[in-house]
Amino acid sequence: MPTVLPPGTSRLRAWLRACGLPNTLPHLLPTTCLLCGQWQGQPLCGVCVQRWQRPVTRCARCAIALPQPTRDAVCPACEDHSPEFDRAIAALDYEDPWRSVLSRFKFQEATALAAPLATLLWQALSQRPHRVDLIVPVPLSRTRLSERGYNQTWLLAQQLSRRLGCPARHDVLQRTRHTERLMSLDAEARRAQIIDAFDVPSAALPHLRRRHIAVVDDVLTTGATLNEVAHTLRAAGASSVSAWVLARTPAPPDSRRRSQSGAGVSEVVHSLSKR
Repeated sequence: MPTVLPPGTSRLRAWLRACGLPNTLPHLLPTTCLLCGQWQGQPLCGVCVQRWQRPVTRCARCAIALPQPTRDAVCPACEDHSPEFDRAIAALDYEDPWRSVLSRFKFQEATALAAPLATLLWQALSQRPHRVDLIVPVPLSRTRLSERGYNQTWLLAQQLSRRLGCPARHDVLQRTRHTERLMSLDAEARRAQIIDAFDVPSAALPHLRRRHIAVVDDVLTTGATLNEVAHTLRAAGASSVSAWVLARTPAPPDSRRRSQSGAGVSEVVHSLSKR
C-alpha cells in the first residue's frame, strides 16, 4: 500500500537532530503517491491531483457545493441562517479519495501532506482574494494534542503563512476544555459539545482587535466548531473572520435534490466586498 511518512518519522527527525543533521531530510527521501502508488518525490503526484481536484461552485458563506455555477452565490441554508464567520473557502469535497488522504494527514503522522494540501487550499484562496491580517489554526485540547503529537491545522497555517506572506499564530486562541470527537455526532449534539470550548488569552487581545482573521481547519461539516471559534474571535474584537478549510462535507443527497428544485433561490448573488 502506498505510504507517505511512516509513524516512525517523528523518531527519525529526533535522531537526525541528535546527529546534527537537518530534520527536513525525510521530506527529501523518495516516497510514493498516496493515490496512485507511483514512486516520486512528493506524497501526492500532479497527475492525481489534477484528476481528483474537480472544480466546484461553492456557497460564498459556507463553501458547500452548489448545483448552479453562479459566482458568489449563497445557499438557501445560509440565506436563512448565516454562519458566524464571514466567508468559507474550501479546496475539496470531503469524499474519496480525499477523505482517506485527510485521515492519514490527521491521524497517522503523514505530516509531509501539509505542503501539497496547503497548496490546494492556497489555489482555492487565489480565486477569492480578501483581506487577512492574521492566520489562526483551530486549536486542539491538551489531551488531543498529547494523543496525536501535532496539530494538523497549525501545520497548514504555517504553510499558508509562507505562501501568502501573512503572519500565523497558534497562541491567540486556545481550547479551554477537551471535547468528544464530533464526527460521530449530529448537528445539535456538535453545537452542545463545542459551546464555550474556546478562549482568547488577555495577552492576545491586541493581535485580534480590529483585525481580519483567517481560521484554518481541515474539514467543515456542520460548522459548529468554526461558528464557535468565530464567535469567540469576534467577542475578542476581530473585525471579520474567514474560514479556510481543506474539505467541505457535501450536502446529503436529499438536500441536493431540494436545492436543485429551488435553484432560483440559491442564485441570489452577494458581493463579498460588502462583507
